[in-house]
Amino acid sequence: MTNEDGANQQPTSLTISAQSLAAAGLEPQVRSWIGDGPNETITAGQIVAAVGEDRLAQAAESLGWEPEGLAADLASRLPELVDSAVPDGQSASDTGGGFPGFQVRWAPVPVQDLTSDLQIHPGISPASSLTLNDEVAIDGSVTLTVRYL
Repeated sequence: MTNEDGANQQPTSLTISAQSLAAAGLEPQVRSWIGDGPNETITAGQIVAAVGEDRLAQAAESLGWEPEGLAADLASRLPELVDSAVPDGQSASDTGGGFPGFQVRWAPVPVQDLTSDLQIHPGISPASSLTLNDEVAIDGSVTLTVRYL
């Protein structure tokens, strides 16, 4: 994948491990996500503590997000991501002490197909240099550019 300047650009992802969440004091929440009961919530501030401000800021910058927005989005989605990464409470490894091990990678999902309704309201701007005797060809073409970061 290349950017507009032709430079090689790798997709951004952010890996969050069970160990980093436990080190940030989130072991009870992680256990609730892996277990059968209801998932406990976490805050954006807890995400920042688990991931680290620098890593979060770097990921947010490369995605075109603000760090606070990325942390809030991760906080709202992480319980569901862990549930899907660790089905039926079965973890890939045990980190010792009975704490399950897993890693969740978060990255934006690329748009494959985009369908949208587009409303166009054409208008002709008056030009003081045109008289009623002048003709101006209108070709009816339009250019639409969609940029996906």
